[in-house]
Amino acid sequence: MIHGVDATCFVLQVNYVVQEAIVVIKDIFRKYPNKYESIISTLCENLDTLDEPEARASMIWIIGEYAERIDNADELLESFLEGFHDENTQVQLQLLTAIVKLFLKRPTDTQELVQQVLSLATQDSDNPDLRDRGFIYWRLLSTDPGAAKEVVLAEKPLIAEETDLIEPTLLDELICHIASLASVYHKPPSAFVEGRTGLRRALPKHTLVAL
Repeated sequence: MIHGVDATCFVLQVNYVVQEAIVVIKDIFRKYPNKYESIISTLCENLDTLDEPEARASMIWIIGEYAERIDNADELLESFLEGFHDENTQVQLQLLTAIVKLFLKRPTDTQELVQQVLSLATQDSDNPDLRDRGFIYWRLLSTDPGAAKEVVLAEKPLIAEETDLIEPTLLDELICHIASLASVYHKPPSAFVEGRTGLRRALPKHTLVAL
C-alpha cells in the first residue's frame, strides 16, 4: 500500500496530497515499525514542499525517530530550526524532541545543534509548554544522559485501531453499510430488524370506527 503512495503522490509532486500522505505515513510507521522504512529517503526529498504545520511536524517526527538511518538528519532538522520562531507550536515541540533524539543517538556531532534548540525553547520562547519541555530535556541531559535515553527513546506503544477488535466477517459487513446505524453501533443490520415480525403480531388489533 505505501509503495503505491510513493509511486503516485511523491512522483507527481501534488503538494496537498504529499502533505496528507506524510501525516498518514507517520501513523503507518507507528503502527508497523521497521516495515516500510525504505520510503524514508523519498520523504526527505519533499521537505521544501511542506507548508502545513501537521505535515511539517510529522516529517520532523519521522526524521527524529529514524535519525540513525538518515545520514544528513542533522542538516534536515537544522533547516527547520532556521525559522523556529515562525513555526507553529506543534512544529516547535516536535522539532525540540526530534533534535534531542538525534543528540542521544549521535552525541558527538550534534551537541551544538541540541544546545541551539534548547536555548531557543527555554530562553527565546514565550510559550510555557515549549519552555517547560525544554527545561525538562535540559535537566535530563545535563544530570543523567542515561535516564534521558530511557525517557526520550523509550519504545512507544503501537497504534491500535478499534477495527482490530472486530471480527473480520462483521467488519466487512459494517463497511458495506458505512452510512447506516450498523457501522455506528458495530452491529450487523439484521440485529436492528430481528423480532420486528413477532412484535407486529403481538400488537392488538384496533377496530376502525367510521366517522
